[in-house]
Amino acid sequence: MTAQPRIGSVWARRYPDAPQHDSDFRVTGVFTIGTVTYIETEEIESGALCRGRLEHILEYAKPVSD
Repeated sequence: MTAQPRIGSVWARRYPDAPQHDSDFRVTGVFTIGTVTYIETEEIESGALCRGRLEHILEYAKPVSD
């Protein structure tokens, strides 16, 4: 992970062996429960919402904009 996500930042997720799952998403929320950090995202193309652990969502992601 190269940067920490901020609300409103846009990220590009690129899977090396599964390009059909590539997507761009916008961070809509960042929160911590105990010692685990979660982020909420909105896919740019479809508008689908997602919530997950920070390390899982950003595993193949790189920031596009702040």
